[in-house]
Amino acid sequence: MIAQVNLALSNRCNAKCIWCPTSRGTKHNFDMETELVHKIVDEIKDDKDGIFKELKAIHISENGEAVYHKDFLDILRYIRKQIPHIQINFLSNFGLMSRKISEAMITENLIDTVGVNIDGHDEASYRAVKKISFKSVIKQLKTFIQLHTEHKSDIEIDIMVMPAVEYTTAVKLYSTKNPDQVEEGTKIAYSNFKLTENMLRQFVPQNIRINHSKPGLWSERSLAKQGLLGKTPKHQLTCPYFTRVKTQVYVAPNGDWYPCCLDDNNDIVLGNLKEQSMSDIFYSDIRKEFIQKLEQKRFDEIGYPCNTVEACQIISLNESLFNRVSQQQSFKKEIQF
Repeated sequence: MIAQVNLALSNRCNAKCIWCPTSRGTKHNFDMETELVHKIVDEIKDDKDGIFKELKAIHISENGEAVYHKDFLDILRYIRKQIPHIQINFLSNFGLMSRKISEAMITENLIDTVGVNIDGHDEASYRAVKKISFKSVIKQLKTFIQLHTEHKSDIEIDIMVMPAVEYTTAVKLYSTKNPDQVEEGTKIAYSNFKLTENMLRQFVPQNIRINHSKPGLWSERSLAKQGLLGKTPKHQLTCPYFTRVKTQVYVAPNGDWYPCCLDDNNDIVLGNLKEQSMSDIFYSDIRKEFIQKLEQKRFDEIGYPCNTVEACQIISLNESLFNRVSQQQSFKKEIQF
Protein backbone atom coordinates (compact mmCIF):
# COMPACT_ATOMS: atom_id res chain seq x y z
CA MET A 1 0.00 0.00 0.00
CA ILE A 2 1.03 3.64 -0.44
CA ALA A 3 2.49 5.33 2.65
CA GLN A 4 3.45 8.73 1.19
CA VAL A 5 2.77 10.81 -1.93
CA ASN A 6 5.55 13.17 -3.05
CA LEU A 7 4.52 15.98 -5.40
CA ALA A 8 6.88 18.19 -7.39
CA LEU A 9 4.60 21.23 -7.37
CA SER A 10 7.55 22.90 -9.04
CA ASN A 11 10.92 21.49 -10.01
CA ARG A 12 12.33 24.97 -10.44
CA CYS A 13 14.78 26.08 -7.76
CA ASN A 14 16.41 29.40 -6.91
CA ALA A 15 19.48 27.68 -5.43
CA LYS A 16 22.25 25.56 -6.90
CA CYS A 17 23.34 23.38 -4.01
CA ILE A 18 26.75 21.73 -4.07
CA TRP A 19 25.18 18.38 -3.17
CA CYS A 20 22.29 18.61 -5.66
CA PRO A 21 22.65 17.15 -9.20
CA THR A 22 23.06 19.78 -11.92
CA SER A 23 20.74 17.66 -14.10
CA ARG A 24 17.84 18.06 -11.64
CA GLY A 25 14.79 19.61 -13.29
CA THR A 26 16.30 20.04 -16.75
CA LYS A 27 13.80 17.59 -18.28
CA HIS A 28 10.65 19.27 -16.94
CA ASN A 29 11.50 22.78 -15.76
CA PHE A 30 8.03 23.99 -14.87
CA ASP A 31 5.17 23.76 -12.34
CA MET A 32 2.49 21.12 -11.92
CA GLU A 33 -0.98 22.01 -13.19
CA THR A 34 -3.33 22.79 -10.31
CA GLU A 35 -5.98 20.56 -11.90
CA LEU A 36 -3.59 17.61 -11.69
CA VAL A 37 -2.96 18.26 -7.99
CA HIS A 38 -6.74 18.28 -7.43
CA LYS A 39 -7.09 15.01 -9.37
CA ILE A 40 -4.46 13.33 -7.20
CA VAL A 41 -5.95 14.64 -3.93
CA ASP A 42 -9.46 13.65 -4.98
CA GLU A 43 -8.30 10.13 -5.80
CA ILE A 44 -6.73 9.86 -2.36
CA LYS A 45 -9.96 11.07 -0.75
CA ASP A 46 -12.13 8.62 -2.71
CA ASP A 47 -9.66 5.68 -2.43
CA LYS A 48 -11.88 3.23 -4.30
CA ASP A 49 -9.27 0.44 -4.32
CA GLY A 50 -7.96 0.89 -0.76
CA ILE A 51 -4.38 1.66 -1.81
CA PHE A 52 -4.26 4.73 0.49
CA LYS A 53 -5.49 3.12 3.69
CA GLU A 54 -1.93 3.33 5.09
CA LEU A 55 -1.19 6.81 3.69
CA LYS A 56 0.45 9.01 6.31
CA ALA A 57 1.73 12.08 4.46
CA ILE A 58 1.89 14.24 1.36
CA HIS A 59 5.22 15.91 0.64
CA ILE A 60 4.62 18.96 -1.54
CA SER A 61 8.17 20.04 -2.41
CA GLU A 62 9.76 17.05 -4.11
CA ASN A 63 12.93 18.08 -5.97
CA GLY A 64 12.14 21.79 -6.21
CA GLU A 65 10.89 24.97 -4.52
CA ALA A 66 7.12 24.51 -4.25
CA VAL A 67 6.57 28.20 -3.44
CA TYR A 68 7.27 29.01 -7.09
CA HIS A 69 3.80 27.65 -7.87
CA LYS A 70 1.31 30.48 -8.44
CA ASP A 71 -1.41 28.56 -6.56
CA PHE A 72 0.88 27.33 -3.76
CA LEU A 73 -1.22 28.44 -0.78
CA ASP A 74 -4.52 27.48 -2.42
CA ILE A 75 -3.16 24.01 -3.12
CA LEU A 76 -2.27 23.61 0.57
CA ARG A 77 -5.77 24.76 1.50
CA TYR A 78 -7.30 22.24 -0.90
CA ILE A 79 -5.25 19.36 0.48
CA ARG A 80 -6.08 20.33 4.08
CA LYS A 81 -9.81 20.58 3.31
CA GLN A 82 -10.15 17.38 1.28
CA ILE A 83 -7.93 15.05 3.35
CA PRO A 84 -7.47 16.77 6.74
CA HIS A 85 -6.16 13.60 8.41
CA ILE A 86 -3.09 13.43 6.15
CA GLN A 87 0.15 15.10 7.24
CA ILE A 88 1.50 17.80 4.89
CA ASN A 89 5.30 18.03 4.73
CA PHE A 90 7.19 20.96 3.23
CA LEU A 91 10.88 21.52 2.45
CA SER A 92 12.35 24.87 1.43
CA ASN A 93 15.60 26.82 1.37
CA PHE A 94 13.55 29.86 2.56
CA GLY A 95 14.95 32.06 -0.18
CA LEU A 96 11.44 32.75 -1.49
CA MET A 97 9.53 32.57 1.80
CA SER A 98 7.76 35.92 2.11
CA ARG A 99 6.10 37.01 5.35
CA LYS A 100 2.70 36.57 3.64
CA ILE A 101 3.42 32.90 2.90
CA SER A 102 4.78 32.22 6.38
CA GLU A 103 1.82 33.94 8.05
CA ALA A 104 -0.73 31.99 6.01
CA MET A 105 1.02 28.67 6.66
CA ILE A 106 1.11 29.26 10.40
CA THR A 107 -2.22 30.98 11.07
CA GLU A 108 -4.18 28.60 8.81
CA ASN A 109 -2.20 25.52 9.89
CA LEU A 110 -1.53 24.60 6.26
CA ILE A 111 1.48 22.34 6.89
CA ASP A 112 2.57 19.93 9.63
CA THR A 113 6.34 19.92 9.12
CA VAL A 114 8.87 22.22 7.49
CA GLY A 115 12.51 21.43 6.78
CA VAL A 116 15.24 23.91 5.83
CA ASN A 117 18.96 23.55 5.13
CA ILE A 118 21.18 26.26 6.64
CA ASP A 119 24.58 25.09 5.44
CA GLY A 120 26.96 27.75 6.71
CA HIS A 121 27.38 30.32 9.47
CA ASP A 122 28.01 33.40 7.31
CA GLU A 123 27.47 34.80 3.82
CA ALA A 124 30.59 33.25 2.27
CA SER A 125 30.22 29.73 3.68
CA TYR A 126 26.46 29.61 3.01
CA ARG A 127 26.86 30.79 -0.60
CA ALA A 128 29.53 28.11 -1.09
CA VAL A 129 26.74 25.54 -0.78
CA LYS A 130 23.62 27.21 -2.18
CA LYS A 131 24.63 30.26 -4.28
CA ILE A 132 21.83 32.40 -2.80
CA SER A 133 21.70 35.21 -0.24
CA PHE A 134 22.44 34.19 3.36
CA LYS A 135 21.11 37.49 4.71
CA SER A 136 17.74 37.09 2.99
CA VAL A 137 17.30 33.46 4.03
CA ILE A 138 18.15 34.15 7.68
CA LYS A 139 15.77 37.12 7.74
CA GLN A 140 12.92 34.98 6.40
CA LEU A 141 13.70 32.08 8.74
CA LYS A 142 13.69 34.50 11.70
CA THR A 143 10.26 35.79 10.59
CA PHE A 144 8.86 32.27 10.35
CA ILE A 145 10.18 31.32 13.79
CA GLN A 146 8.89 34.57 15.31
CA LEU A 147 5.39 33.97 13.90
CA HIS A 148 5.61 30.31 14.92
CA THR A 149 6.32 31.37 18.52
CA GLU A 150 3.72 34.15 18.62
CA HIS A 151 0.93 31.87 17.38
CA LYS A 152 2.07 28.88 19.48
CA SER A 153 2.12 26.81 16.31
CA ASP A 154 2.38 23.02 16.35
CA ILE A 155 4.22 22.96 13.01
CA GLU A 156 7.40 20.92 13.42
CA ILE A 157 10.53 22.78 12.25
CA ASP A 158 13.60 20.78 11.28
CA ILE A 159 16.86 22.60 10.47
CA MET A 160 19.66 20.68 8.72
CA VAL A 161 23.32 21.66 8.34
CA MET A 162 25.96 20.43 5.85
CA PRO A 163 28.67 23.06 5.08
CA ALA A 164 30.48 22.98 1.73
CA VAL A 165 33.90 22.19 3.22
CA GLU A 166 32.45 19.20 5.10
CA TYR A 167 30.68 17.89 2.00
CA THR A 168 33.70 18.31 -0.27
CA THR A 169 36.04 16.76 2.30
CA ALA A 170 33.72 13.78 2.72
CA VAL A 171 33.40 13.13 -1.02
CA LYS A 172 37.13 13.49 -1.54
CA LEU A 173 37.97 11.10 1.31
CA TYR A 174 35.49 8.61 -0.11
CA SER A 175 36.38 8.85 -3.80
CA THR A 176 39.76 10.70 -3.97
CA LYS A 177 38.01 13.16 -6.33
CA ASN A 178 36.32 16.54 -5.85
CA PRO A 179 32.52 16.70 -6.05
CA ASP A 180 31.02 17.34 -9.47
CA GLN A 181 30.48 21.05 -8.73
CA VAL A 182 33.94 21.72 -7.24
CA GLU A 183 36.64 22.23 -9.84
CA GLU A 184 40.24 21.30 -8.99
CA GLY A 185 41.92 24.18 -7.16
CA THR A 186 38.66 25.77 -5.97
CA LYS A 187 38.80 27.65 -2.66
CA ILE A 188 35.80 27.14 -0.37
CA ALA A 189 34.89 29.37 2.60
CA TYR A 190 35.24 27.42 5.85
CA SER A 191 32.35 26.53 8.13
CA ASN A 192 31.40 23.58 10.26
CA PHE A 193 28.35 22.31 12.09
CA LYS A 194 29.23 23.87 15.44
CA LEU A 195 29.82 27.35 14.02
CA THR A 196 26.48 27.17 12.18
CA GLU A 197 24.60 25.77 15.16
CA ASN A 198 25.94 28.56 17.42
CA MET A 199 24.85 31.19 14.88
CA LEU A 200 21.37 29.68 14.62
CA ARG A 201 20.87 29.34 18.38
CA GLN A 202 21.01 33.11 18.66
CA PHE A 203 17.39 33.13 17.43
CA VAL A 204 16.29 29.48 17.20
CA PRO A 205 14.58 28.16 20.38
CA GLN A 206 15.99 25.03 21.99
CA ASN A 207 12.85 23.02 21.19
CA ILE A 208 13.60 23.30 17.44
CA ARG A 209 15.98 20.63 16.19
CA ILE A 210 19.22 21.50 14.44
CA ASN A 211 20.60 18.36 12.80
CA HIS A 212 24.05 17.64 11.36
CA SER A 213 23.28 16.15 7.95
CA LYS A 214 25.29 13.23 6.62
CA PRO A 215 26.89 13.78 3.22
CA GLY A 216 25.28 11.75 0.45
CA LEU A 217 26.46 10.96 -3.06
CA TRP A 218 23.31 11.87 -5.00
CA SER A 219 25.13 14.53 -7.02
CA GLU A 220 28.13 12.35 -7.83
CA ARG A 221 26.81 9.96 -10.47
CA SER A 222 29.62 11.04 -12.82
CA LEU A 223 32.07 9.55 -10.30
CA ALA A 224 29.99 6.38 -10.17
CA LYS A 225 30.25 6.07 -13.96
CA GLN A 226 34.04 6.21 -13.59
CA GLY A 227 34.02 3.50 -10.91
CA LEU A 228 35.27 5.90 -8.23
CA LEU A 229 32.54 5.53 -5.62
CA GLY A 230 33.51 2.73 -3.26
CA LYS A 231 35.10 -0.65 -3.83
CA THR A 232 32.01 -2.85 -3.50
CA PRO A 233 31.07 -4.52 -6.81
CA LYS A 234 27.72 -3.35 -8.15
CA HIS A 235 26.17 -6.80 -7.99
CA GLN A 236 26.76 -6.81 -4.22
CA LEU A 237 24.96 -3.49 -3.71
CA THR A 238 21.28 -3.08 -2.95
CA CYS A 239 18.92 -0.17 -3.51
CA PRO A 240 18.93 1.68 -0.13
CA TYR A 241 15.55 3.24 -0.93
CA PHE A 242 13.82 0.04 -2.00
CA THR A 243 11.11 0.37 0.67
CA ARG A 244 10.34 3.90 -0.54
CA VAL A 245 10.09 2.69 -4.13
CA LYS A 246 7.53 0.09 -3.04
CA THR A 247 5.46 2.31 -0.76
CA GLN A 248 5.75 5.89 -2.05
CA VAL A 249 4.59 7.84 -5.09
CA TYR A 250 6.81 10.45 -6.80
CA VAL A 251 5.07 12.74 -9.28
CA ALA A 252 6.87 15.10 -11.68
CA PRO A 253 5.22 18.37 -12.79
CA ASN A 254 4.07 16.77 -16.05
CA GLY A 255 2.31 13.95 -14.18
CA ASP A 256 4.98 11.26 -14.62
CA TRP A 257 5.24 8.77 -11.75
CA TYR A 258 8.95 8.14 -11.25
CA PRO A 259 10.33 5.63 -8.76
CA CYS A 260 12.44 7.57 -6.28
CA CYS A 261 13.67 10.99 -5.10
CA LEU A 262 17.17 10.08 -6.32
CA ASP A 263 15.91 9.87 -9.92
CA ASP A 264 16.50 13.61 -10.05
CA ASN A 265 15.53 14.14 -13.69
CA ASN A 266 12.66 11.64 -13.83
CA ASP A 267 14.47 9.36 -16.29
CA ILE A 268 12.45 6.29 -15.28
CA VAL A 269 8.71 6.67 -15.89
CA LEU A 270 6.25 4.11 -14.49
CA GLY A 271 3.12 5.86 -15.78
CA ASN A 272 1.48 9.25 -16.08
CA LEU A 273 -1.21 10.54 -13.71
CA LYS A 274 -2.77 12.81 -16.31
CA GLU A 275 -3.71 9.71 -18.29
CA GLN A 276 -3.96 7.05 -15.56
CA SER A 277 -5.11 6.71 -11.98
CA MET A 278 -2.63 6.02 -9.20
CA SER A 279 -4.31 2.67 -8.73
CA ASP A 280 -3.74 1.78 -12.41
CA ILE A 281 -0.01 2.54 -12.16
CA PHE A 282 0.37 0.99 -8.69
CA TYR A 283 -0.88 -2.37 -9.97
CA SER A 284 0.62 -2.08 -13.48
CA ASP A 285 2.96 -4.68 -14.97
CA ILE A 286 5.52 -1.92 -15.70
CA ARG A 287 5.79 -1.02 -12.02
CA LYS A 288 5.80 -4.65 -10.88
CA GLU A 289 8.58 -5.54 -13.32
CA PHE A 290 10.63 -2.52 -12.28
CA ILE A 291 10.37 -3.42 -8.58
CA GLN A 292 11.29 -7.03 -9.38
CA LYS A 293 14.40 -5.96 -11.31
CA LEU A 294 15.40 -3.59 -8.50
CA GLU A 295 15.00 -6.31 -5.88
CA GLN A 296 17.05 -8.72 -8.03
CA LYS A 297 19.80 -6.07 -8.46
CA ARG A 298 19.43 -5.97 -12.24
CA PHE A 299 20.62 -2.37 -12.24
CA ASP A 300 22.25 -2.34 -15.67
CA GLU A 301 19.12 -3.81 -17.21
CA ILE A 302 17.02 -1.02 -15.67
CA GLY A 303 19.35 1.67 -16.98
CA TYR A 304 20.07 5.18 -15.72
CA PRO A 305 20.05 6.23 -12.91
CA CYS A 306 19.78 2.79 -11.28
CA ASN A 307 22.86 1.61 -13.19
CA THR A 308 24.84 4.10 -11.06
CA VAL A 309 23.51 2.63 -7.81
CA GLU A 310 26.85 3.45 -6.16
CA ALA A 311 25.68 7.09 -5.97
CA CYS A 312 22.53 6.02 -4.11
CA GLN A 313 24.40 4.42 -1.23
CA ILE A 314 24.66 5.89 2.25
CA ILE A 315 28.16 7.32 2.52
CA SER A 316 30.35 5.50 5.03
CA LEU A 317 33.46 7.25 6.28
CA ASN A 318 36.04 6.81 9.00
CA GLU A 319 34.55 9.38 11.39
CA SER A 320 37.75 9.96 13.36
CA LEU A 321 39.66 10.63 10.12
CA PHE A 322 36.96 13.00 8.91
CA ASN A 323 36.96 14.88 12.24
CA ARG A 324 40.76 15.11 12.25
CA VAL A 325 40.84 16.59 8.75
CA SER A 326 38.07 19.03 9.65
CA GLN A 327 39.90 20.16 12.81
CA GLN A 328 43.12 20.69 10.88
CA GLN A 329 41.25 23.03 8.56
CA SER A 330 39.25 24.94 11.18
CA PHE A 331 41.79 27.73 11.68
CA LYS A 332 41.56 28.72 8.00
CA LYS A 333 38.97 31.06 6.48
CA GLU A 334 38.92 29.06 3.25
CA ILE A 335 40.18 25.71 2.06
CA GLN A 336 41.57 24.90 -1.38
CA PHE A 337 40.52 21.59 -2.91
